[in-house]
This record gives sequence, C-alpha cells and structure tokens, in this order.
Amino acid sequence: MPIPCRHALQGHAAIRCRRAFVMLAVWLLGAGMPAWALDRGLALSQFHHRSWSAADGAPMETWTMAQTPDGLLWMGGPSGLTRFDGVRFERFRPGPPVAMPGGAVAKVVAMSNGDLWVAFFPRGLARIRGDAVWQVPTTGPQGASRILFLAEGAGGTVWAASATELFRFDGEHWERLGEAWGLPGRAIDGLVVDGRGTVWLCDDDRLLGLPQGATRFLEGGDCNGVTSLQVIRGEGWRVYERDMRRMPALSQEPVTRDVLLATRRGSSTIADREGNLWTVFCPAGLCRRRLPWPLTGDRVPLTGEVEQMGAPQGLSGDFGMMILEDAEGSLWVATKTGLDRFRRAALVPAAMPRATSNYALAAESDGAVTVSAFSPVASTQWRLSGNASEAAKQPAPSAQITAMGRDGKGTLWMGGPDGLWRRDGTRWEEVVRPPGVGERWINGIVPYGTGVLVAFRRSGLQSWENGRWQPLSLPGQPAPDEASMAAAGGGTFWFGLKENRVLRWDGRAVTAFGPADGIDVGDVLLVHAGRTQVLIAGDRSVALWHGGRFVTLDVDGEDLLAGVSGIAETANGDLWFNARKGAVHVRAEDLRRFLDGPRHPLRCTLLDAVDGYPGSATSFWPQPSVVEGADGRLWFAGTTGVSWLDPLQPRGNSVPPVVRITGVRVGAVEYAPGHAVELPRSADMMELRFSAASLAVPERVRFRYRLDGVDSRWRDAGSRRETVYNSLSPGSYRFRVVAINNDGVAAREEAVQDIVIPAAFHQTWWFRALCAAAAAVAVWALHRLRLRQAARQARETMRTRMAERERIARELHDTLLQGVQGLILRFESHLARLPASHPVRAAMDADLAMADEVLDDSRRRVMALRGAAERNGGLPRELEDIAAQLARDYDGEFHLELRGRERALRPEVRDELRLLFGEALLNAFRHAQAARITMTWHFGRWRLRVALRDDGAGMPAELVANGRPGHLGLASMRERAAGLGATLKIASAIGKGTAVRLSMRASRAYGEGRAVE
Repeated sequence: MPIPCRHALQGHAAIRCRRAFVMLAVWLLGAGMPAWALDRGLALSQFHHRSWSAADGAPMETWTMAQTPDGLLWMGGPSGLTRFDGVRFERFRPGPPVAMPGGAVAKVVAMSNGDLWVAFFPRGLARIRGDAVWQVPTTGPQGASRILFLAEGAGGTVWAASATELFRFDGEHWERLGEAWGLPGRAIDGLVVDGRGTVWLCDDDRLLGLPQGATRFLEGGDCNGVTSLQVIRGEGWRVYERDMRRMPALSQEPVTRDVLLATRRGSSTIADREGNLWTVFCPAGLCRRRLPWPLTGDRVPLTGEVEQMGAPQGLSGDFGMMILEDAEGSLWVATKTGLDRFRRAALVPAAMPRATSNYALAAESDGAVTVSAFSPVASTQWRLSGNASEAAKQPAPSAQITAMGRDGKGTLWMGGPDGLWRRDGTRWEEVVRPPGVGERWINGIVPYGTGVLVAFRRSGLQSWENGRWQPLSLPGQPAPDEASMAAAGGGTFWFGLKENRVLRWDGRAVTAFGPADGIDVGDVLLVHAGRTQVLIAGDRSVALWHGGRFVTLDVDGEDLLAGVSGIAETANGDLWFNARKGAVHVRAEDLRRFLDGPRHPLRCTLLDAVDGYPGSATSFWPQPSVVEGADGRLWFAGTTGVSWLDPLQPRGNSVPPVVRITGVRVGAVEYAPGHAVELPRSADMMELRFSAASLAVPERVRFRYRLDGVDSRWRDAGSRRETVYNSLSPGSYRFRVVAINNDGVAAREEAVQDIVIPAAFHQTWWFRALCAAAAAVAVWALHRLRLRQAARQARETMRTRMAERERIARELHDTLLQGVQGLILRFESHLARLPASHPVRAAMDADLAMADEVLDDSRRRVMALRGAAERNGGLPRELEDIAAQLARDYDGEFHLELRGRERALRPEVRDELRLLFGEALLNAFRHAQAARITMTWHFGRWRLRVALRDDGAGMPAELVANGRPGHLGLASMRERAAGLGATLKIASAIGKGTAVRLSMRASRAYGEGRAVE
C-alpha cells in the first residue's frame, strides 16, 4: 500500500509524518454489529456513495471527526465546530455568556457518557455536554499546551497529549504525568486506549503502555516506522507500511470497555468492523485494502490489493483529510472540499460498463448472470457475479436484445429485431427466423417441448422444435397477433393479450379470461408463472390467479405496482416486482393475509434509489428484467444499470435513532430548547423544529409528535422535521416527539420540551369573571329596560283601547240604545191602546219584558266598555253570574271551583278571559245541552290555569279543529288566547262532552305579586 511515510524518518520530520497517521479505537464486537456494515466482499465501487459539498453546507478542510452517542457527526477544522444529523449541517455556537476558547478546532473525541471534548488551535480545551460548554481553565497544568491527541480511558478518564507532554483528567482535576510515570518528556506521536483500559502511546521511537490501575508506563516495543495505532476487537495494533503487529499483553484484564465508542472516532487511517483498512494517505482521495480476516497471530502482512477512489470516480475531492466509521456501519470521508458517505445498500450495483442500457438478464447454473445490453457503439454481452468488481465481457453478436430464455433442454436463447440466436457452449449460433416474420421485436422466449416458443411482436407465436418453425394454433381461438407468455408446469401456457384478456392453454383446451374474471390491469404486457403463483402485469397494476379468478393486488402505496416489467417468486414464497419506482417486496405472510382476509391494502416494501436501485425499471422489454440466480440472489435491470440483492440477508438497521428538539420560535424570536421555555403573552403562532441523527438513510427517518394539552393522539409528520401550532391558550404544555429509522426501529426515548404561555390581562380568570359579571349586569339592565318599554307600550295600548271602547260605548248609548228605548216606548204606547182581553196583549207584555232585559244587559255591556262594570267580585264570580242567567233559559247545572288564593287579574287579561269563557259558557248551555257544567280556576304560583268541562253532546274532531263554517266562536277564542300569550286546548268527542283548558304565565295574568299555593 503506498503510504507517504515509507521509512523510519528521524527528528521532527518523522514526528510530523507519523502524527498524521495516529487514530483512535475503531472496532465493534460482532455481537453488536449492525446489518449495514461495509461488506468486505464488495468492491469499493459497489457501496452506496453520496457526497456533500460547500453548496450543501458541508465544512471545508475538516481536521477531525467524531460521533457522539446521540448519533450526531461532529467535524472540526479552521472554520470551527460543525455538527451534522444526516440532513442539515449546523455550526455549533454556544449561547452567551459562554465563549469557545478559539476558532479553529484541532481535535474532537466523543466520550461514552455523551460528552464531547474539543481541543482548539493554537490552544484551549473545552467539554460540550448537550448545548452547555465548560471551558477548561488555562491556569491548569495543560493550560499552556497545544493538545494534539485525546482519548477516553477506563472509568471515564480523559487522556490528552501535546507534542511532548501527557495529561490526565479524573473528572475533577487535571494532572501532568512526567518522569515518575516513566515518561521522560520526549516527542509523543500517538495515543490510544485499548479495550482492557491500557493506555498506549508512541514516545518518539518507543511503544509505551500503561495498564489499567498502574502508575508507571512499561515498554512494549518500538514505534520505528509505525504509520498508525489501531484498536481492533479490543486489541492494540501497530500498522506499518507492509504489515500490522499486535501490541504485547501488558494486562490480563478482560475487554470491558464500550466497544461502540470505536465506531465513532475518526482518524486518517482506520480499520473497520468488517476487516477493511482505510486511509486517506494515498496518491489521491481514498484507499482501501482488505485485511486477512479474521486476524490471527501477532504479525499480519498487508499484501492485499489496494482499491482507490478520487474525484474522477465521484469523491468530493482528491485530498482526503479524515475517516470515521459510524455506529450504523457507514464510512465517512472528509476531504478538503466536502464530505462523503459510503454504506452497504440493500441493492448492490453490478459493475456494468458505461453508456449501456436495455439490459436482458439470464441466470446461469453457477450463480452468475449473463447480461446483454444495448450500446450506441456496440451492443454486446457480459458475465456478472455478485462480488465481481468488473463485468467479464463475453463473445456474442453485437445486436440489440429484447428477450432471453431457455429451451426445453436448458439451452440459452436470445433475440431482438436484428436476429435470433442460441448458445452452443461459448459461441452463439444464429437461428433463421420463420418465413415472413422479418425484423420484428421478440416479446418473449419460453421452453416448448424440447424447443422454444417465441412471441414475435405483431407476428404471432411461433414454435421451434427439431429444426422447424410452426405457427402456434389454439383450438377454438384465433392465433394471437401479439402476446406476452409464460410456461407453467405440466405443459400449461399462459398468454397475455390486450384489453384485459388472458388465455390458458393446457395442450388440449383453451380457457379465456377477461374483466368478468377480475382482470383490470389494462393491456397484459407480462405474464409470470412462478413456483406457486401465476401473475399478470399491465401498465396500471398487477393481478394474481387465486381461487379460480384474478385478484388485483391493491398495495399500500400509490402506483407502486405500475409498470411492472419483471416478477420473481423466491423459495420462501415472497414476491419481488421490478416496477417503475423500484424493487417492490411482498412477503408471503402478508400476501396470504391479503388473500384470505378482508381486502385491506397489501403491505409491501419499496427499494428505490436510496437503497441502491439503478434508476427506474425498464419498460416491458427486454424481458425478463429480474431473475433469480442459482445462489438465491435476485438481479434487477434498471434504466441506468443492473443491481443485485440477497433476499435472505438481513437488511435491517438495528441502531435506534436519537431524537432531539432543535428549536422553538415565536415570530422572529428564537428560543433555545432544553429547559422549560416561557413564551410571550398572547403568542399567536409557535414553530417547533426537531431532528434525529440516523446517518445511514436519513431520508427515511419518520417522526411522530404530539402536544399534550392540544393533541389527543400522536400525529404522523412523515419525514418533515418541523411543525406549527396556532392560537394556543395560556397554560403549560409538553411537546413530545419520537423518531423511527429507515427500518422501523423507534427511538428508545422521546424528546420532550416543556412550554409555558403566560396569560395576558384579558386571559386571566378574574378578567373573565369581571366580564361575566359585567355581562350579567348588562343583561339585567337590558331586561329591566325592556320591561319598562313593554309596560309603557302596554299602558299606551290600554289607553288606546279604553279610548276606543269609550267611543264605541258613547255611540252605542247615543244611537243603538236610545233607538231601542224609543222603540220599546212606542210599543208600550201601542200596547196601551189594546184592550186587556185582547189575545195578543199577554204575548206582547212578555216580549216587552224581554226587550227591557236586553236593553238593561246592553247598558251593562256599554258601561263595561267604559270600564264601569261592577267590580264587586272577581272574574270567576262574574262568569258564575253569566252562567246563572243562562241557566234560566237553558237546562244545565253550573259549578264553580277555586283553587289557591284568588288573585286580581290584569284588566286586559280579565276582559279577554271574560269574553273567551263567556263564549265557552254560551256554547255549553246553548249547543252542548249539558246537564252539568264545571269551571275550575287554579291560581298557581307560576301559572294560571282555567278549565271548563261539560257532559254534553260533544263535537266531532273536525269541528273542534276548524270550527263551524260561517261562525267565529272557536276561532275568536283561540285568537284571544294567542293575544294573551296563553295556551288554549279544546278537547271534545261525540257523546263525551267538551273540555276547554287555558294556561298562561302568572307574570302575564296577575296584576300584582304571585299567588301562594
């Protein structure tokens, strides 16, 4: 491996060179290894690679990197300290009055308790805990030194080294270690702590070690020519140009330190958990060498091939600065001009040549695949295997291939518009097309007997067997002009046609299926007969043959199964689709649940560009676009290349994200999260921001949140990292947020932010009480005002009514009564002339007596209109007198009942009730022919109730409801009751008498006070 420090240099030149190679512990025990570690079997170009530049906010010229247990990636350099959560770069600035010791950051190291120790250039040391910064006093032993190395020792001890001195921090005090510890004060070139707690350093050319609990360093060998110090599975190693040497055992302590720390510390050279040695000290960019794995013995030669990547291959820059492997197994490389990430994606890209497309796939018996691809220069064929770093070119016709398949003997065939070939050993033999077919695309090739069945586009189906072509004829069906097809077991063939039509031919009979059989995919462009399932695909969707009909797969996701050009069914029953959006995975248990139960959406998983999918699925040709290799790998052809995955390899990211709240803002004011935040009074809109450092696939991190006191359930934010609440009432709230990583692993703890909104003056309870009291007073005042207005209006109405009644009384007295009195006098004068024995004389005397009574009654009524009616008794007694007068002329017995203390009625109420019940009495005596009539007055506290009942002939229901035509008696009674605001009910039936009931509020009826029961 080319390394700048090729020889053991002397003096300061050697010190400066070796100092650039020193690293911290970078290993994780296999028991805790995430599934996304960097697979040593893959080539460097097969890792999923992404880079960030200054345009994305990445810092330039990163000198140091570390990852804290909360998942954040920290980068230090001339521009200061920057943290990255996978989505956003954020310059770290402590809040006032704390200030950082300097601008440039020389070294950062993450501790197991979450602390971040930062060494500054030219000097200064600080500890960051959360967002709080503690600046180490410069008056301490290390105050005047430029710290170059930092490491965590046993029990949380912090070790720091300058160019010539070593310091230790025990949690309270700093101490300089000198000759009493076996350190003569020579040049220090490196510092690491292994898994047993032994502190190792290179003191000029010596390797010194301090076992845990010891007080003096011991010599453990030499450091002459060492380029890096490594900790691999808890063991210390020295890396040289041509080999690696294990550090001697100075302690018998077991490996007990948190090995996760090793994955969060950066250096210029590291060994990852899969046994790859990475360095940025190579001719340009990044270099990797596979170590002999597992490491055995005390000396391991470095003889493996070196892979290199620079700016031409997509690295953010040719000058590498720092490397770090994070807790999820991704590798981070900082260059002078950006930041790069390498991770093991679910889909691994195959090393296809550039400027190729339209890939046709065929699986070989040894696990490899044959790929025919179109190229504008020269179409040809390649052989691919899973871990091959390059595609092996194979001799083949230079032609565009639209379909590949095997015949009944297993021979591989391929064809396209330029011809049709079959493979014989390592060479291809062209097969002459059927007569009249011409240069047609080939839609598919499937085994047929010992030969093949070929579907020519717009030229029908042709079978080739024993060297002869024969058009396929189907019994009872016209030969399809164009079809997709699949060969199922037992000699059964399926053919997909246009307009949702499918044919099944078992060699004897043909069965046709259409929309009535559940097909709703459009033109059927792909038919797949797998191990146990038959599926068809069109431009819109996919349908599966189940229970004698086709069932459309209604997946949980929009258009996930649109444009499917390849289908594979694995041995465990899982289905894989090559669709426009990527590779879609449906588990067998989810498919069974979908088919057997209610039609809920079918659960599925999409693997797209984030997972390594090459572009999008090809169109429906070439076919097939997905094949299963003999080793179980699935190969997918996309628009930009070919990728493979192992469906049995776990793809889960088991590292839970650590969620945090990053900001609270109201208007233009920003509040620091953490402690309870008190917002201004009458805060109208509050914005909350949150994040989670899941660095492997940050695009897939999802969030759920709720605000206690507002939300009754959790809200799903998707990948959105902020939310807004409007119009919050005063009070105390608690905002909670949870993050879920790309594989559904939720954060162990939710992030919490307490928020207090003080009540403004108009929002306090006593202000509301005052408002309520004021409103009550206003309502009472309005009520009193309304009562006065109503009383004044009633008095005015009464005065108007009385004036009108007096006018009518005067006119009646001066005209009608005077005229009647004159007529009576004239009749009396005429009667006096008749002899006493005249037969008419007695009758006329009786009539004159009746006329006098009518005249007297009319005078009383006129006097009543003037308000001069006799008021000796109440209205009940007055009505009793009216009943007594009526009883003289009609048969009937009247009874009056009074309940409660009788109260004086309002004048207008008295008059209206007298007229209303006078009409009712007249009806009872005159028309009902009742033998007993009873009137009951109930002077209640809250209501006045009057009831008049008789046992007369009664009335039909229609007469009760509408009255007698031409008569206004019943209608007048109802109108008078409505005018009083009273409720009047008249109940009657033939032969069962009549009951008249009136009810009205006491406040409307009584003239003074309320009655007492």
